[in-house]
Amino acid sequence: MESEPKRRTLTDQLIGRQILLLASLLLVVGASQYLILRTVLFSSTATTLRDDISVLTPIIHHSLAAHGIAGFNRIAQVLVSRLRAPGVEVVITNALGHVMASSSTLPSAVPPLYDDPYFIWHHRVVVDAVIGNPYYPSGYVWLLASVTPIHHILRRDAELYAFLAFLALILSGWLGSLSVRQTLWPLQQIRESTQRIAAGEFGYVTRIDNAPAELYDLGESINRMAASIQALFAQEKALSEQMRRFVADASHELRTPLTAINGFLDLMSKGELTPEEEERGLKAIRNQGQRMARLVNQLLTLSRIDNAPTSQIHLVRVTLDAWLGELAGDIQRLIQPRTLHMDVQPVEVMADPDRLTEVLFNLLDNIQQYTPPDTNVSIRVTEQGEAAVITIEDTGPGIPADDLPHVFDRFYRGDRARTSRSGGSGLGLSIVKSLVEAQRGTITVEPNTPHGARFILTLPRSMAAQDSRGL
Repeated sequence: MESEPKRRTLTDQLIGRQILLLASLLLVVGASQYLILRTVLFSSTATTLRDDISVLTPIIHHSLAAHGIAGFNRIAQVLVSRLRAPGVEVVITNALGHVMASSSTLPSAVPPLYDDPYFIWHHRVVVDAVIGNPYYPSGYVWLLASVTPIHHILRRDAELYAFLAFLALILSGWLGSLSVRQTLWPLQQIRESTQRIAAGEFGYVTRIDNAPAELYDLGESINRMAASIQALFAQEKALSEQMRRFVADASHELRTPLTAINGFLDLMSKGELTPEEEERGLKAIRNQGQRMARLVNQLLTLSRIDNAPTSQIHLVRVTLDAWLGELAGDIQRLIQPRTLHMDVQPVEVMADPDRLTEVLFNLLDNIQQYTPPDTNVSIRVTEQGEAAVITIEDTGPGIPADDLPHVFDRFYRGDRARTSRSGGSGLGLSIVKSLVEAQRGTITVEPNTPHGARFILTLPRSMAAQDSRGL
């Protein structure tokens, strides 16, 4: 397996690019300075040579006027002696190009003629001038200065510039390293935070002070992401635990009647029971079978609502006073001999009447199972803005405060012994909650003063109210 190549850090890349950019800039500046200085030195040398010639121009003209062409040779020798200087050479020719006098050491003694202010010829800066009339010249003169001193100056300047540029690069690299590391310090903190989050420290908060706006926003985004991940893992853990309990409780609820059924069948198959005992056994088997059927139906109801809640609900307009009026007889029979009191306003809601009836009967069946016969039961319907509120309360023993947050949890039973005797599975109130929420409503439970329990069911009065709930 090939090892992953080592990656350069962002700090190193930024510092390297900074130094490379500065080096490129220094190179451009150095090259420009070299070319400009070279041009200036050559032009300055040429100007000095041309000034020397221009000073002697009147003398040459006067001498030619006084002595004529015959004295040109003597004039040429005088000019060479006057114009010669250290590093400066002189060449003078007549109009035909014959050398009249020269101090040049070049094999090719006569330079060319150019109209330019100066030119480079054989590593020399050369200027030329016409002797006499420009249209009818008597001869020509050239001054040549070696470029060696100029190159020496340019070389020393380039060496000094290179040394200073090298120092500038070193200093820039050091200061740039400090600056980049200081600037990227928040990014390093963010990197450490993401590594800790990746290692399992969900919810770890990154603290970034005095950071640039972009890095600060990045840190805050990572903090929100970490909080979301922590919440998701906590939710997943809770769901996994809930599922584990659900499976365990469902297995227990199914195993209990199956054990009873199998026990009675085993005894009956062995012929060890009297006719009266067999009759009681068959009755117990029938009751346990009905209990299993109720449990399975409840599980199927919850599963359908969880997977496709809208397919199980058919919303229509329901007038609550008329709906409860039709169910009054069934309600009284379900809770008898308890006293029933109803206070119902004529309020319309969007609901599924069959599912709403199932919710009501589940709540009343819960009262019938867990309250004494002398309990008073009250059903009230009121209107609150865009919602209708159905309140069902009793004056029974109530629900312990520790159990209130869990009454709608699946298979949760505060008193398992009592529930087992009553045949309850702990799914009735879970089904109630799921059916109410599938109809875009809410249900809560609270203690009833001075004793008892109160279930508060809220349903939207219109589709617009449902949409405003974001469902």
